[in-house]
Amino acid sequence: MKLHPTLTVSITGMLVLSACTPVQPGSADYVPLVQESAIAFTRLAPGQTVFVEYRYPRSLFEQDSEFDTYFNDLTFNYSASARVNGNVPDPIRAADWMKFKSAEAPKGVTVSVQKVNVARAVRRTTETGGSVNVQYGDQFRVMYKITAAADAETGVDITTVTFTDGKNDSEISLNLNINK
Repeated sequence: MKLHPTLTVSITGMLVLSACTPVQPGSADYVPLVQESAIAFTRLAPGQTVFVEYRYPRSLFEQDSEFDTYFNDLTFNYSASARVNGNVPDPIRAADWMKFKSAEAPKGVTVSVQKVNVARAVRRTTETGGSVNVQYGDQFRVMYKITAAADAETGVDITTVTFTDGKNDSEISLNLNINK
């Protein structure tokens, strides 16, 4: 069997175009839906899986100042070539020491933690006379994988997720809206 040149070009073209298909935020772990607020609702339908990153203020996890070492180890890259829209980029590091302990999810819903990072979220960068000033807030960035079974109950639910650093537990609320 001999392929015609136009058929070969058509197949190749289709393969190239399919590689450029956009990925909807939340549908894959490498493109999570990002929730900027700790009280934002994650919406999903029965039978759906969503990858979502919540950005929590440091104070939700911390009892005192026990995480100072981890946040103080984050360093800013002040280089002009590293800036995004004029801002110094957020320094981020994996927080492997913060472990997922449990989630009290509604029936038919599974919540797992994919990764936990600590970050210094840059709000504003200003430059005056060669000096770069950065305003930032410390955050825990948690990526969840949330799956609602096909028979999951619909409705709004506040799920409690517990993390531990080995000494203290932190309970975080995760707002879910399961809707068809």
